[in-house]
Amino acid sequence: MNRRILFLAPLLVANAALVLFAACDSTPACPVNQTSCNGTCTNALNDPQNCGTCGNACKAAELCSHGVCTSVCGKGEIGCPAAGDAGAYCTNVQTDNENCGACGTACPTLQKCVAGQCGTGCSTGQTPCVPPEGGAPFCANVQADGLNCGACGKTCAPLELCSNGACVTSCAQGQTKCITGDAGAGYCANAQTDNANCGSCGHTCDILESCTNGSCVGACTSTQTLCVPDAGTLPDGAPLPPFCTDTKTDNANCGTCGYACPYVTPLCNNGSCFSLDAATGG
Repeated sequence: MNRRILFLAPLLVANAALVLFAACDSTPACPVNQTSCNGTCTNALNDPQNCGTCGNACKAAELCSHGVCTSVCGKGEIGCPAAGDAGAYCTNVQTDNENCGACGTACPTLQKCVAGQCGTGCSTGQTPCVPPEGGAPFCANVQADGLNCGACGKTCAPLELCSNGACVTSCAQGQTKCITGDAGAGYCANAQTDNANCGSCGHTCDILESCTNGSCVGACTSTQTLCVPDAGTLPDGAPLPPFCTDTKTDNANCGTCGYACPYVTPLCNNGSCFSLDAATGG
């Protein structure tokens, strides 16, 4: 069956980041993208008090972007205010679990930020599954997956098919029998609505498409724009997925895809960047 690996690791796990962290006292208790500074876990890529290395504090008018103190955020990032007197920092609200879609919007536990939205990383109609013997979590269509039929880990017998979440000997009316590469195992799919078998067995719709009447159609609304990132990768090395956004109000894609409002004019209104004072009439 088609299995999509969940996006469980943050995006910024580049070799350059590991070099930055080496100067600090790392500890296994910290997440993979963080390091320990005086016993506190922090992300040295955007922490203005520990920018690039522990104890390297940026000046009052500076932000921390990719481990360097700077006056403006890098491409694809926006400035977010830090708590208390910690200053401000740069982040990519398309991938930051603590600032997903907007500054201060944190994803719930066990969810990850993908394309500015918190979720499991599974497409519509799929369920996140965790192998009981360990290994990477994956997404499965429990309505049609013979290895996860009705629930994660529930396997149908060799001559059975998975149809509507149950192991059966033949497909229901309106469904098509499909054969996978898993030792010739079969499953039942509705080719009119199944994103993984749209129109025919094995024809998969893109991440922002849905299967309607056997054809893959876009999922963006009339007020949204489909953006395709031109750089960056997911933890598994795959390119960042496309996403829908309103370029009239999205601070990270203001007026056009990929244009992030700078820290001095952080608010996007009608496709243009404004300062807080201008937006409030101050």
